[in-house]
Amino acid sequence: MQEDEKQNIMGDSDIEEKKRWLFKESMRLEEAKKQLEDERKLIDVQKGLLQRQQSKNMLLRKQLENQKILFDKQWQLLESETRRLVSDKEQFERDKIYFKDNVMREARKSMSITSNINLFFKGVEDMASLKKRYKSLQKIYHPDNMHGDSALISAINSEYERLSRFYLGT
Repeated sequence: MQEDEKQNIMGDSDIEEKKRWLFKESMRLEEAKKQLEDERKLIDVQKGLLQRQQSKNMLLRKQLENQKILFDKQWQLLESETRRLVSDKEQFERDKIYFKDNVMREARKSMSITSNINLFFKGVEDMASLKKRYKSLQKIYHPDNMHGDSALISAINSEYERLSRFYLGT
């Protein structure tokens, strides 16, 4: 019986030892399970952050594409407006030359009026200065010259004739 008791005692101590081992193992497994659960939660949080970052990146990519499209449109507008500005500048220069020529023509026409023709001979007091002024006016306003005008020359000639009669008569 002692042997039975020894076996029983040994069996009890084995059982106790096995119970302790099972308890420790179950605690270890519980701890491992808790760690795995914590890691899963961490992975889920990281996965959520990654998804938010990806969606943010998509939004930024779309925003960048929209900005590129807007930039391209603005660039095209800038180029077309620059071309239009250049053509407007060229037109302005042509108009400037045209109006300048018109002003010159109008000035010559107003000068060709016989009432204003005496301005050409203003300050002439004798026949020698009259001839000198007449020759210089002929050089400037002769119809073969660039600024020449036949109506102006005829007015100058008639004024010269009138003044030459005046100076010859005195």
